[in-house]
Amino acid sequence: WDSKHGPCCTVEDFRIDLEGLPRSEWNKSAALVFAAEYLRRHQGHQGEHLTLEYVSEAWLTHVIALRTRYKDKQRDDLDRKEHKARNRRRQRKHELYSRRLQTAYEYKEIKDRAVAIVESLGQDGMSSDESDHEGHCGEATYYILDKDWRSKPVTSWLRMLDSLHLRLRYNGKWQATAGAWPHFRTPSLNESKGSPVQGLPIDFYCRNWYGAQNTFVKEQLQAQNQSGTLAIPSQYVK
Repeated sequence: WDSKHGPCCTVEDFRIDLEGLPRSEWNKSAALVFAAEYLRRHQGHQGEHLTLEYVSEAWLTHVIALRTRYKDKQRDDLDRKEHKARNRRRQRKHELYSRRLQTAYEYKEIKDRAVAIVESLGQDGMSSDESDHEGHCGEATYYILDKDWRSKPVTSWLRMLDSLHLRLRYNGKWQATAGAWPHFRTPSLNESKGSPVQGLPIDFYCRNWYGAQNTFVKEQLQAQNQSGTLAIPSQYVK
């Protein structure tokens, strides 16, 4: 909009700028449009003798209040959206933990070790993910948030359980069993902001990560020295 070409808007198409500053050039022009129309309709009513400048200033003061309410609503909408997204991520994490634990119980050769690993990690030890279009329709891709504190052998066990779950869904045939399929997760360079699970066997923690922690953090972790092997049985190695 160029002020040389006239007012920013008309009475019939009246618009104000709530994104910019209350006294932006657009809003000052709109205030004059409002003031002129107000005076045309109300001048002289109930003894009013107002000037164009007075009404314009009053309108610009009102714009400040309108802009504040508008910004507050934007923040509220964003907070609600983020809250829903967090709940969806938390639910996916719970489903991931339950699915892996259920799968661990299905294979007797590895059941004891697999169940112990999943239960030790708990739900908080599962990797979170972020959707590329959280809350929208359509097929989404979920990017795994890397837990830099978790050792690669432990992560390998979890990935193996994910593969075994798909094997169970096909039941050794080309016909898949009924039920919702796990959402598609792919690795990413993004790291999880969650705290590491405390009290795990020391080889559950990434060696480099653990070695870089100070004494205070290590005391808080309370890593346990005892642990069984994290080697995956050869028949389950791809």
